[in-house]
Amino acid sequence: MTRSHYQDADKVKLRTTGELVSGGGLSGAIMTLLYVIIGIAFWSLVGFGLDKLFGTTWIVWVGALIGAFGGFYLVYYYMSQSSSDHKR
Repeated sequence: MTRSHYQDADKVKLRTTGELVSGGGLSGAIMTLLYVIIGIAFWSLVGFGLDKLFGTTWIVWVGALIGAFGGFYLVYYYMSQSSSDHKR
């Protein structure tokens, strides 16, 4: 590869996950899915730990619901931020 190819690669603008979600398309869809999956996984693990600590079996499900809600909220937040930026 030539030197100019590497210089051009340095000029590529990296986008945040919020920009990917608000931009739509395949990358936005994947980031939306990842927000929800990671939210469910994280808060399910927290709920699982609390279940073991308290000797219950239902907190893991509450954690999964919180994680799903949190993931969808983040997507909604980034989408509303992008729509308000377009109105300006």
